[in-house]
Amino acid sequence: MPARKRKTQAERSATTRERLLEAAIDCIVEHGYARTTTTMIARRARLTRGAQLHHFGNREQLIHAAISHLFERGLADFAAAFSIVPAGVDQNDAAIELAWNFFDGRMATAWIEILVAARRDSKLHKAVAEGGAKMNAELLKFGSSYSSLPLDEFAVSQTFEAALMIGLAVIGMNAPPDVFRAASTAVLEVLKEFIWSLAKDRALLRRALDRTSRRTIKGVRAR
Repeated sequence: MPARKRKTQAERSATTRERLLEAAIDCIVEHGYARTTTTMIARRARLTRGAQLHHFGNREQLIHAAISHLFERGLADFAAAFSIVPAGVDQNDAAIELAWNFFDGRMATAWIEILVAARRDSKLHKAVAEGGAKMNAELLKFGSSYSSLPLDEFAVSQTFEAALMIGLAVIGMNAPPDVFRAASTAVLEVLKEFIWSLAKDRALLRRALDRTSRRTIKGVRAR
């Protein structure tokens, strides 16, 4: 039997960081952002306080790293799942279902907790804004690769989809599971119908963008 290859120091360090970041997300989901402490996170990761401090000197560093990890993990899981979508399956439908897997899980719960906390924390707000912008750019690049929509129109449809799913996720936090499951399934079907309608009426989003542009111009002139 071949000897098991020992992990390098870098590999062990990466594993420890991963455990801390996943534990941070778990604690935020279970206890809320405000109540989550570094001691709690280290305990959840089954690591010593010293190990936690070695990788993240304070709570701010750990939480900000957890935000980046949350986005990176979400994007990686989405891309991996999308890459094995069977041939013949509508890509837009698949993308909606896979995106909802993120918004209907622990990652989105942690994200919503952080979003709310960022309203009154300037440093957290900056980290959230930077992380969100990076994720949006990656999703825009990925989504536009299989969409026939112009980039600005696809960006609007992507924002619409994200806004709908975030709102749906918030509703689901306090709704009875069975009721919410039925309601969310119906809402996602409506979203799919909307996406399909874009193929039938290719000017739909352009009309909306043009109306927005005209209102912006009028607002500027009124000043």
